[in-house]
Amino acid sequence: MEQSRGRCSSLSFKALLITQALGALNDNLFKTVVALLFLNEIAKEATKVAYLSASLAFFVLPYVLFSGYAGWLSDRYSKVWVIRGTKLLEVVIMFLGVIGFLLKAPSFLIFVVFLMGFQSALFSPAKYGILPEMLSEEELSKGNGYLELFTFLAIIAGTALAGFSSSMSNPGVLSLLIAFAGMGTSFLIKDVNASEHYPKFVLNPFKNNITFLKKIREQKGLWLTVLGIAYFWFLGGVFQMNIMIFSKEELALTDSLTGILLAILGIGIGIGSTVAGKVSEGKVELGLVPLGALGLTIFSFLLGVTSSYILVALWVFLIGTSSGFFIVPLNAYLQAKSPQKERGRYIASSNFFTFVAVLIASFLFWIAEGVLEVKPSQVFIIISGITVLVSLYLLKLLPEMLARCINWIIIHLFYRIEKINFQNLPKEGGALLVCNHVSYIDAQLLLASIPRPVRFLMYRPIYELALVKPLAKAVGAIPIAAKDGREKISKTLKYCAELIKKGELVGIFAEGGITRDGEVQEFKKGLETIMEGLSEPIVPVALKEVWGSIFSFSEGKVLFKKPKKIPYPVKIIFGKPLPSSAKAY
Repeated sequence: MEQSRGRCSSLSFKALLITQALGALNDNLFKTVVALLFLNEIAKEATKVAYLSASLAFFVLPYVLFSGYAGWLSDRYSKVWVIRGTKLLEVVIMFLGVIGFLLKAPSFLIFVVFLMGFQSALFSPAKYGILPEMLSEEELSKGNGYLELFTFLAIIAGTALAGFSSSMSNPGVLSLLIAFAGMGTSFLIKDVNASEHYPKFVLNPFKNNITFLKKIREQKGLWLTVLGIAYFWFLGGVFQMNIMIFSKEELALTDSLTGILLAILGIGIGIGSTVAGKVSEGKVELGLVPLGALGLTIFSFLLGVTSSYILVALWVFLIGTSSGFFIVPLNAYLQAKSPQKERGRYIASSNFFTFVAVLIASFLFWIAEGVLEVKPSQVFIIISGITVLVSLYLLKLLPEMLARCINWIIIHLFYRIEKINFQNLPKEGGALLVCNHVSYIDAQLLLASIPRPVRFLMYRPIYELALVKPLAKAVGAIPIAAKDGREKISKTLKYCAELIKKGELVGIFAEGGITRDGEVQEFKKGLETIMEGLSEPIVPVALKEVWGSIFSFSEGKVLFKKPKKIPYPVKIIFGKPLPSSAKAY
C-alpha cells in the first residue's frame, strides 16, 4: 500500500537525522581516538602510516564484503526495523570497544573498527533508501542536505570529543553511551511499509552487487552518479588520513589544533550540504556538481602550497563547502532515480563500488607516504590533479551537468523565480510543455525551474551560433527553422513525438517567435502535429513578468538597456494538463 510522504519538518525525519548523526558521531569519535593512539604511541613513521591505512581499510572492508546482504535486508524488510536492528548491534560492538581500550591492544581495536564498518554497511542502504519513502520528491534534495549537515556536524562533535575522550581512562565508555542514545532515537522514526516485493536471498555477497552494477551501468546518468560518489569517498579517504599526518609532520600542530582543522572541514561540508539542498529548490540539481568539483580542484591545490595555519584552515573550510555541493546532488539523484522496489540494492551496490574505491585509496596512501615517502602537501596537489581528470571524464560523458551548471549560475544571478501550481507538472512519463515566448532566456528559466530534463525546440540559426551550440546540444535542444523545408520539419516533429512516447518532456514555444509587444501571439499548429496519435498530456506553461527583462523586446531593444531590478522577479505558472487532442486555437 502506498503511504503519503511527508516533509523535513516531521518528527520522524528529525528522529532519523539524530539517529544518523549519533551513528556518525560514534564512528568518527572511535576511529579518531584509535588514530590518535597510533600517532601518539607508535614511534616509527612507516608503522604509523601502516596502522592508519589499516584502520581505514578495515572500516570500509565490510562495505565490500556485506553490501549485497545489506541491500537485500533493506529491500526485504521494513527499513525502519533494519535501522533499529543495526543500532542495537552498535551497542554490542561498543561493549567490545570498551574491552579493547581496557586491553590497550591496537590489533583488537582495529577488529572493533571492522565491526563498526559492518554495522555501518548494514545501516547505510536503509538510511538512504528510506528518504524517498519518507519525503516527497520536492523535499528530497533538501532532506539530503540536512542529512549531510547533521552527519558532518556529528563529525565535528566526534572530532572535538576525541581530544577529550582520549585522556579518559577508557574512551570506549563514551562511545557505548552514544550507541544507547542512538538506539533510543531510532524508535521515534515512523515505520514505513516493508516492500511487497520479496527479493530472493543470494548467498554469494558479490553476486547482487555485480548484477545491480550492471543494471546501473545501462543507465548513463545513474552510472556516472555512482562513479562520482565513489570518487568523492576515494578523495575523502585519502584526505582524512593525509590531513592528520600533514598537521603533525609539516605544520607541527598539537592534537587540539589538528582536531580544530577536522572540525572546520566538517563545518564546511555541513554548510555546503545545507546550501546545496536549499538552492536545489525542490529538485535534484546536478548543475551544482561541476561547481563542487571546481572548488575541490582549486582549494586542494592551494592547501598543498600553504604553510600558514590560518590559510590552511580557510582552504580546508572551502574544500568542505565544495564537497557539499558535489555530493548532495549525487546522493539525491541516486535515490530519486533508483527503482523503488530495488532501491536498497541499488544503494548497496553503489556502496560496494564506493568502498572498493576507498580500499584502493588506503592502499595508495600507504604506497605514497609509507613506501615512496611522498610529502603530505604533495598528496594534496596530486588530489587536485586527479580531480581535474575525473571531472573532465564525467563532463565528457554527461555534458548536461556542465550546461546545467552554467545555466544555474546565470539564472540565479539575475532572476528570482516563483513557481505557481508546480504540482501540475508530471513527475514521470512523457508530456508536451506548451509555453508562451517572451524573451531569449525563456528556455533557460524553465530549465532552471524544472527538475526533469526538457528537450526544447530551438530556432536553428540561434542553435548554430558557435557560443550557443555546445550548451544547446548538451541540454538536448532540438533545432528547427521554417527554411528547413516541409519534409525536414515533419521529421523533426515526429522525432519530438517519439521522445514523448519514450517518457521524455518536450518543450515548444507555440507562438513560433518572441513577442515584440508583450502580448501572447496566435499559437502555431505544430503542437497538434506532435501530439497526433499520442495519449500523453499537454501541459500549458505561462511565463509571467518576463516582459521588461533585458532579454525581452521591451523598449524596442534586447540587452542594451538598464535592468529594472537584480535579481529580476518572474513567475512561471504550470496549468492543468490537457488531453493530447487539445487544439492550438
